[in-house]
Amino acid sequence: MTPGAGTDPDVVIVGAGMSGIAAATGLKRAGLESFLILEKSAGVGGTWWDNRYPGAQCDVPSHLYSFSFDPNPDWSRMFAPGDEIQAYAERCVAHLDLGRHLRLGVCVTEARWQEADGRWQVTTDRGEILRPRIFVVSLGPLSRPRLPSGIDAFAGVVMHTSRWDPAHDFTGRRVAVIGSAASAVQVVPMLAKVAGHLTVYQRTPSWIVARPDRPYGRAERALFRLGPWARLYRWWLYWQFESRITAFRGRGLVHAVLKRMARRHLEDQVPDPALREQLRPDYPVGCKRILLSNEYYPALMRPNVQLVPCAARSFTRDGVIASDGTETRVDAIVCATGFDTMDSLAALRIEGRDGQALADTWRDGPEAYRGVAVPGFPNLFLMLGPNTATGHTSVLIPIEAQARYVADCIQELDRRGARSLEVRPGPTQAYNDAIQARLADTVWTSPACQSWYKTPSGRVLAIYPGAITRYALGLRRPRFEDYTFAGEA
Repeated sequence: MTPGAGTDPDVVIVGAGMSGIAAATGLKRAGLESFLILEKSAGVGGTWWDNRYPGAQCDVPSHLYSFSFDPNPDWSRMFAPGDEIQAYAERCVAHLDLGRHLRLGVCVTEARWQEADGRWQVTTDRGEILRPRIFVVSLGPLSRPRLPSGIDAFAGVVMHTSRWDPAHDFTGRRVAVIGSAASAVQVVPMLAKVAGHLTVYQRTPSWIVARPDRPYGRAERALFRLGPWARLYRWWLYWQFESRITAFRGRGLVHAVLKRMARRHLEDQVPDPALREQLRPDYPVGCKRILLSNEYYPALMRPNVQLVPCAARSFTRDGVIASDGTETRVDAIVCATGFDTMDSLAALRIEGRDGQALADTWRDGPEAYRGVAVPGFPNLFLMLGPNTATGHTSVLIPIEAQARYVADCIQELDRRGARSLEVRPGPTQAYNDAIQARLADTVWTSPACQSWYKTPSGRVLAIYPGAITRYALGLRRPRFEDYTFAGEA
């Protein structure tokens, strides 16, 4: 049954990014049609709807950053630009007939588990209350932009890369970019072409390798329309990238080759020894996100660009003060400062059994069973939850596995005629202890660097510590003995 006027959907999915689209598709493929997708933005695509700054591009090959159930033969390049991926998300919604389940411009503000009737009470910013049996949260870790402390003191234009205003013209202006990681590496070359002067504040240099990008020719795109060839090509990309996981152990041949590639790229592109030294990371390659760019280093050598090799400490009405005390007057500040990954659900209050708030459960950091379920929160599923991100391949691989898992759990709930299912604390603790033990032997736990992957205490709560194939296989057959079913028929 498709939800209509006056009818509560059986499932509510929060977020219409790539994970929300996958979750909805998993339900449809399992024959579950009573669901509703609520998206606060005016369009679908999630991070690709939000991140529309000039130069936005995926770091995973296009044919691997595609759903296996809806391949795209028409990618223009090996590494698709952001607007093309967002268009692909729209195409998926149309192809998979998700539009009739989708409501845009609706923000979910809170969700409370109602034990008496085994349903969630989901409230939107429009005052509407929905009562689904299943609640799926697919907001992702990169949904809440983080701004530098004290930036309100600046009177000029302030823009986060994920909240880009295309109407603003930076031509001839004095611009500061705060940050030097993923979005900065992409937006700096674009701004450098138009800004009168561009100042880049780098707290920590990044490991950067060349992006092997090129456009696809007409003949190649024709081949991608042949199913067997497209599947073979995707299979080749899959295992090529999957094999790189060994680089993140911090030792061995693959790690050494990756380190050498990054160093060689820096040496080839930056002839100035002083600038090169400022751009050389002093922490293990891979413990922060490895970036791909052919344009960033050359942009920093332009006469109108200055690299400040330290953090922006504070802000004045008309400028930025660096941690070394130097002050620079600017007209605009672009914040390439990332996201609040440890509290990505802060804008959404979720209360489980006995009114327990998820924020309180996660006071010491988010943690979940296989990244998808939390004890004390019946019939709640997370997409891209804790320890499910990947540093070496396409995030759509774990997303698809999670979507199938959610559908399998709902089907089992229906098969048993149960009211709810809830993961047990014991298996959850055992799973996360095993994850942290495996992480201890990787570069991500290195004390030499801090990243959005981990808490200030050093606990890694974002990355899955191994081949993503292993994670996906672990979700293929749910261990229902790890769950408690209530109200079985």
